[in-house]
Amino acid sequence: MNGDARTFWRSLRLALLAGVAGGLTACAELPKLEPGSSARIDPQSPAAGQVAEALKHPGPWPTFAGMPEVPDDVRNSAAWRAAIADQEAEGVFTSRNGAEDTWSLTATEAFEAEARAEANPLGLHAPTDAEMAESEAYARALRKRATPPPSPR
Repeated sequence: MNGDARTFWRSLRLALLAGVAGGLTACAELPKLEPGSSARIDPQSPAAGQVAEALKHPGPWPTFAGMPEVPDDVRNSAAWRAAIADQEAEGVFTSRNGAEDTWSLTATEAFEAEARAEANPLGLHAPTDAEMAESEAYARALRKRATPPPSPR
């Protein structure tokens, strides 16, 4: 039994070392997998020297320590969740209120009569032709009966 346990742990250590070695090899090969790393540089380009220099010395890889802090005016995930829930609730409310057969135009005559009564409480209206003729006849009769004022002496 003891022999089996030692063999197990030795083979586990060997497998772990092989996995770490394979992972490190893959990390070392990452720059070669970079898109455009094997592309040819046009010697006629005005930036050919700078491109070649950038390919020779690519600069440091970014780290998690280089990430900027989250600004104060960015809402957190709970605020986003609440805003999305509000938006979805508003959409449901709008679709329910705008669905077919949620309202109808009935009793429009009564509504019209009430609106006209509110808009014209005195019952004023534009004069008809008969009312205008009557007013003209009355004005003529008054002019006929009128006496001119006495002339100043």
